[in-house]
Amino acid sequence: MSNNNTRKLYRDTDNQKIFGVCSGLADYLEADVTLIRVIWVLLVFLAGTGVLAYIIMAIVMEPKSVVLKKEKVVNDNDDPFAKYDK
Repeated sequence: MSNNNTRKLYRDTDNQKIFGVCSGLADYLEADVTLIRVIWVLLVFLAGTGVLAYIIMAIVMEPKSVVLKKEKVVNDNDDPFAKYDK
């Protein structure tokens, strides 16, 4: 059985704007998703590396549904990420 305190990095496809990378990252860091999106936009325009990093993360990170299936979550009451859903 998995530890509910274990944080997993995933793409949050329920609260996505493009691929759900920022939303999943915000859940993982326990931060506001708007703040993560603003930081990401700044990385795109100021550093120029944000687009490449976003694409890589979109490919590598698994969707939330896949992570939950791996954790063998049966229903929403067992969802360790439910506190992040809005």
